[in-house]
Formats: sequence, structure tokens, C-alpha cells
Amino acid sequence: MSTEDKAMRRKPERKLVRKKRQKGGVARVLLVLFALLYLPALWSWLFHGSIETGILDNGLLELKIPASGVFIREETAIISPRDGIIIPKVGSSERVPNKYEFAMLIDETSRLTLQKIEELEEDIIRQVAESYPGSLEQDPEFREQVQNEASKLSSLAANKNLPALKGIKSALERLLYQRNKEVFQGQGDRLYLQNEKDELEKLKQNLSLNATMIQSEFSGLVVWDDQPVDEKYRFENIGLLTPDDLALQNSEKLKNGDAKDGGLGLIRAEEAFSVKKDQTFARLVSNEKSWFVCTADSKRAERIKAGNSVSLKLEDVEQLIPGTVESVQPMGDITTVVVSFNRLVEKTVHLRQVQADLVVESIEGLKIPVRSLANRNTRDNTADVILVRLNRAVVKRIAVVAEQDTFAVIDTLEGSSETDPVSIFDIYVVNPKNIEEGQVIE
Repeated sequence: MSTEDKAMRRKPERKLVRKKRQKGGVARVLLVLFALLYLPALWSWLFHGSIETGILDNGLLELKIPASGVFIREETAIISPRDGIIIPKVGSSERVPNKYEFAMLIDETSRLTLQKIEELEEDIIRQVAESYPGSLEQDPEFREQVQNEASKLSSLAANKNLPALKGIKSALERLLYQRNKEVFQGQGDRLYLQNEKDELEKLKQNLSLNATMIQSEFSGLVVWDDQPVDEKYRFENIGLLTPDDLALQNSEKLKNGDAKDGGLGLIRAEEAFSVKKDQTFARLVSNEKSWFVCTADSKRAERIKAGNSVSLKLEDVEQLIPGTVESVQPMGDITTVVVSFNRLVEKTVHLRQVQADLVVESIEGLKIPVRSLANRNTRDNTADVILVRLNRAVVKRIAVVAEQDTFAVIDTLEGSSETDPVSIFDIYVVNPKNIEEGQVIE
């Protein structure tokens, strides 16, 4: 082969290699350009496209101090003078005047007569209720009371609070029984039941012949309870209570609504139950004043002084119970606080040792999660809030008025001359981390 032929064969090979190198270089350039142009947009889409936002609204923030303590009352235990059957004339937590016959004690030999009375009375009420089915629709107050009790069922069932569920069942039974009696007593045409009524009246008279009437020694609240009154928790012994006396007794942290072992707290009027001699079956509680003696963390308890107005917040009591701080006694890391109250006493007569919150103050204003505050300054109580206006992040410096747990109340800075300050219905960024002024937020 000649030299010219060899040269002609080598030239195409060099040209082919050169073409391959040019093609690979162009691809790399295009990849780099794509990364420079589209990666920032992809990053923003991945990490900033689903920014959580909320809407500012007015809300109430309760500044509260967690506490553990006991309720102290002026109360007297009611003890049975002999074995027998108690027939209540009032429901639990019902007020009675002085010298009022609130219960009747009968012998066990009268149980048969009692059963006949109950059966005859239930039969009369059933007949009247069936004869006047429209009477329920004419009583809006009864319907409202039933709805109020039924509305509590869902939350209690979710929390598996069985003792409270039993209380609602008892309340519904009491409402139904009372409604039936009112229907029975309110109808004018009852001649067809006259014989049954006469028989019922005779049975009741026979029952009361050998009965012992239980009278109240003073006006107050009757609480059906078979637990004896602990002398330690009498009013005159408040000053002797130790922190151990004020702590919850079991490790499971008894809930406020837990019923006692005896279960008499659910007894309603005319619902009979057996007793033994010298057994406590009720308490008569003065409704003029009660006390909550508790311990709280000393650092938090620095907020309150003797004479301050506070409110008690209990788990199973809807209303706040207003009270007055009678004494504050620091004891190292904990502080003993005595709070007195004279309203809603009947809501607490079934409670002894509980966990509660002392609500020191309630502040209304723009309410926001604490985690939505950025660049906080604890010295002057200021922080940044990131608002969303025209789809862009706007940073506003605000004043933190109050904070409790996971929420805070905020307001514009004092003396601020802003024309568009933070206000109700503003959209804010829930998690302000890595959010910058002017960032697009969709």
C-alpha cells in the first residue's frame, strides 16, 4: 500500500473523533444552562410552594397557673341511725332550707310496700304520657335541657370519661322522670286514673307511719355521698394542711369528674337506696362560701397576691368560678394558695382533690400561635410577624401583649405611625422560618 493511501484512510478517523467531542460538549453546556435557569424555580416549588398561612382574628387568652389542691367546705355528715332504706326527697346538690325534711328512713320490712308504690307510680305516669304524647312538643325548656345533656356525649365518649357518661345518663333519667310527673300533675282530665291515685296515696301514708324523717340542721346543699367527711379537710384545719395533703392521692391523676366508689352522687329524688346503722349516706354543705387550697409553682405564683381576683377553671365544669385570693405562702419551689368563692358552690360539692387552673387574667386581642413570631426580643416584648399582602411576604414589627402556652396576643407597636399596621383578618405565615421580605407566597 502506498503512502498516499494510508494518509487518506487516517484523515476520516481524525475527523470522526472530532465530531464526537463537539457533540458531548454541547450537551454539557445545555445541561448547565438548564440547571442555572430552572433549578431555582424547582427549589422554590419544592420548599416554598406549600407555605402554611392563617388568618388573624380576635380571641381570648387566659393567663393561668396550673395548681393541684383540695376543696374545703363547711359541711356536716348525715349518718343513718339504724339499718333501713333511705328515700330522698331532693336530688343531689339541691338546696334545702333550715329544718327541711329532705329524706325519709324506712325499715327493710317496708320494701314490698315501696316496690308497689314505685310500680304503681310508674304505671300512672306511663298511662298519662301515652295519653298525651303531644305534651313533650309543647315544652321547649325540656327539649333544651335534653339537648344540652346530649351535646356533651360526643366529647366525653372520645375522652372515654365513663364516670361523666354515667352522670349524663342519670341527668337524662331525672329530666324524663320530672317531665312525666309534670305532665301527670298538669292534666285536668284524670278521672280515669282516680282509683290508681287513691291506692297510691294510701300506700304512701302506710309507708310514712313508721318512717324516720331526716331534717337539715341548716340551709345548704344536700349531697348524696357514702364517703365519711375527713376531719383533715374541715375549714378550721386549713392552716394545718401540708403540700402532701394537697397533692392528688393516686398516680393516675384522678379526673375532676370521677365518681366516688359509693356512686350515691347520681341519686335523684325518690330513688331509694339501702343503708346500714352509723353509715354516712349524705353531706349537708353550706352554700355561702367554699375554699380551694392548692399548691403551684412558686415562679408562676409570683403573679398573684392576697386580695387579687382569680377564677377557677375545672375540667368538667363549663363556667369559670370567680374567687378571691385569701393568702399566698411561698414554700421553696412551691407556693400554697388559698382561694375563697361564694358562687357556683353546687358545681364543686362532688369534688375533693383536683387539678385546676387559676385564671389570673383574661386578655382579648389579636391571637396568634407563638411559633408564628420571629426575631423575638424578650426585653421589650416585641417580635416580627410575616404577613402576606399581594402574594408577597411583608414583615411587621409588633408588640407581644401576653403569652400563655402556645398562643400570644399581639398589637401594633406603641407610637407607631404605620399607615397599614397589622390588623384583624390579615393573612400571616404560620412558620416564618426561612421566609424573607418580598418573597412570593401563593
